[in-house]
Amino acid sequence: MTEPASHEAHVIEYYTRLLQTHGVDPRAVDWGTRESQAVRFKVLCEVGSLADTSVLDVGCGLGDLYGYLRSTGVRVDYTGYDITPALLDGARRRFPDGLFIERNIASIPDSELLPSFDFVVASGIFYLRQAEPDAYLRHTVGRLFRLARRGVAFNSLSTRAPETSPGEYYADPSLVLRACLDLTPRVLLRHDYLVHDFTVYLYPPRA
Repeated sequence: MTEPASHEAHVIEYYTRLLQTHGVDPRAVDWGTRESQAVRFKVLCEVGSLADTSVLDVGCGLGDLYGYLRSTGVRVDYTGYDITPALLDGARRRFPDGLFIERNIASIPDSELLPSFDFVVASGIFYLRQAEPDAYLRHTVGRLFRLARRGVAFNSLSTRAPETSPGEYYADPSLVLRACLDLTPRVLLRHDYLVHDFTVYLYPPRA
């Protein structure tokens, strides 16, 4: 799937503007509160035992997930990918010991080899998508899964949410589950922590 330039430009402009408005704050990456952000991070990190593993954070923003891991005492070899230069600059200033790279895994050709990681996580990377959002989610999750040796965790807004906001993409959990089961039989979907969200864990098939 080719990433439309208009979508990528919209995402970069959107988050750059939020950062200029809010500074280093969860609102700069469009999370409503620090508390809800922490809930999402906790659920993502329950994908497995992350201590002393390599972790790729896709859509890392300002590096808040890395900060969360540090605050909870979990030591990882952390790498963050994002497409918004201003957010990456902020993340590097906050966490000079982290590795933050400008990269869009959804648009990289299949022939380009990327490094693999023990765990790959992605938080909030789908909700702004308007062009073919279901296909984009399936394509991107496939990319996440190919980069992970031990597990993937990603989240999305849910069509089962009691209310929705215009301009945001809400995925159907049952359709997402079916798409993930096409990648691996070892899938867990969680819809138990916030009323608007769900998180999916994927693990490689056992030999």
